[in-house]
Amino acid sequence: MSKTAHIPFREVPYLPLKVNIDRRPDGTIYLSNGQPLKPHPPHMLAPLVKWAAERPDQVWLAERWPTDPARPGWREVTYAEGLAEVKRLAAAFLSEGAGQGAPLMILSKNSIDHALLMYAAMWSGSPVVPVTPAYALLSQDLVRLNYIDRLTQPTFIYVEDGAEYQRALNGMDLGDRLVIYSRNAPDVPRAVSFEDFAGLAGDAVDAAYAALTPSTVAKYMLTSGSTGEPKAVINTHGMVAANAKMIRSVWNEERLDELTSGPQVMVNFLPWSHTYGTHSILHNMLDWGGTLYICQGAPTPQRLPEMLRNLKEIPTTQHTTVPQAWAALATALEQDDALAEVFFSRLISMAYGGAAMGQDIYERIQDVAVRITGERISLSAGYGATETSPTASNVHWPNGTMGLIGLPLPGNTFKLVPTGTKLELRVKGVNVTPGYFRNPEKTAEAFDEEGYYRLGDAVRFVDPAVPEKGLAFDGRTVEEFKLASGTWVSTGSVRVAAVAATGGILSDAIVCGLNHDEIGLLGFLNETYCHRLTGGPLPLDALVKHPAIETALRRALEDYNRKNPNAASRIARILLQTTQPQSDLGEITEKGYINQSRTQEIRADQISLLYAAEPSPGKLLI
Repeated sequence: MSKTAHIPFREVPYLPLKVNIDRRPDGTIYLSNGQPLKPHPPHMLAPLVKWAAERPDQVWLAERWPTDPARPGWREVTYAEGLAEVKRLAAAFLSEGAGQGAPLMILSKNSIDHALLMYAAMWSGSPVVPVTPAYALLSQDLVRLNYIDRLTQPTFIYVEDGAEYQRALNGMDLGDRLVIYSRNAPDVPRAVSFEDFAGLAGDAVDAAYAALTPSTVAKYMLTSGSTGEPKAVINTHGMVAANAKMIRSVWNEERLDELTSGPQVMVNFLPWSHTYGTHSILHNMLDWGGTLYICQGAPTPQRLPEMLRNLKEIPTTQHTTVPQAWAALATALEQDDALAEVFFSRLISMAYGGAAMGQDIYERIQDVAVRITGERISLSAGYGATETSPTASNVHWPNGTMGLIGLPLPGNTFKLVPTGTKLELRVKGVNVTPGYFRNPEKTAEAFDEEGYYRLGDAVRFVDPAVPEKGLAFDGRTVEEFKLASGTWVSTGSVRVAAVAATGGILSDAIVCGLNHDEIGLLGFLNETYCHRLTGGPLPLDALVKHPAIETALRRALEDYNRKNPNAASRIARILLQTTQPQSDLGEITEKGYINQSRTQEIRADQISLLYAAEPSPGKLLI
């Protein structure tokens, strides 16, 4: 038991936990939430209209650009200002032929202009195609960007900085398509600045708003392309609008507003090219009627100072991010009481998603929370996919155990299907996609005979006798493999347990061993955490062979092996990687997980080194 386990949680105003369970004779289990789904708007623009009327002067979005001296301080946009801008831009889209057959592709980091154009395009009926900037800025061949362009055929393209994205634009067959930019006009046939892209908000704008329905396509959200080319997941207005209310359906919202003394506030960097950032953060805060501070920081050595600067300045009411960011924040909270005082001052709940998080990170955060406030703060997890827009389940009770995915939210049903020794997870509900754009074959493969979407993940009950304790992730159903001995290895289970056992040293790992005698790992270091062990920042190629890292990692994995001595889980060797997983190469999935098969394909040379007899820098035999 942790040393803070006896400390009570700060109040989290969840509604009473209810779960419906239906067990069938063939072992299939259907799970749903006993709380009803709260009424939700028909489309994603309705909350903006609502809050502009009810809270016109409240800040909706704020941003600060730390590297641009021309833009000092926070730029703020209120709900009333945001609505006026969205209608102005929607009028411009309509004058240029907007509609369901005229998508907008967005190539940009998170920004206020990005958000306003996104909502304006959707208002005008144009689906939005958010593309990770890596496909345009880091890719050498632009293959994925050009594939997405051919697949979705956008009529409009937005680039935050025309000069920065000039190479990507040069590689696209633009024709007379309109490029909208915020800074530095690109050299293209047709371009217009964000400021000059305008129209009169009149009857056509009102008619476009009235024409939006739950089935209107809002976005084509791209998968990572980890098993081939990226797929364009159809996200309707109804899916995303309902998903926001699914999350709120397990909260006592009136009590939450009392506890936070006003609207919700978040500071967040998660990219809007991914469903987690654009829907769980950006749109959910709009649905709450909250304020989102757009953070240009991140848990990387270069951007971490800005992330911490913002969190030290803005007291948030909710904070949700990926485990890598929590690991970096845990270190900062331990070292900076002033940061901890601000961070915990209004915080009601914390959450993570995208990957498993080690219990050690949680304990370190709670140690600081208890020292500063005398209370623990619940740190829960959500689970879902691009196809579920995104949150299908979460831990909606005070939580101190990492690795859970919780229980289904009101509005969707889980179907747990026995598959070998595991339970395969499938889902059906108001938040689930109708399929993939222009890909009927993949759409047909994605759903079972009852219309449940196949997530490809396995789950298990934390306590089969008490389903109210929720579900835990149990690996990918498609990622099991055999050792040369014939022993089956559950990649997901080994990966989660091994990474957690390192206590923060590893951020992720590739589990190897197909047709070999023993399990090996390609390990990815959590650089921020490792800098604590080395006494200061070092480049990655130096970290992987640093004696302090090797000693701590060897000790952690030896301890793991004592608890997991069987061949199906024992780690025999590890090779630390000198480059982190690359999303533009497909090493990171749309859910934020590392893709085992794709990464092994790309790093085949590293697997050869892992199992070679000769020593290599960063290789440890355990």
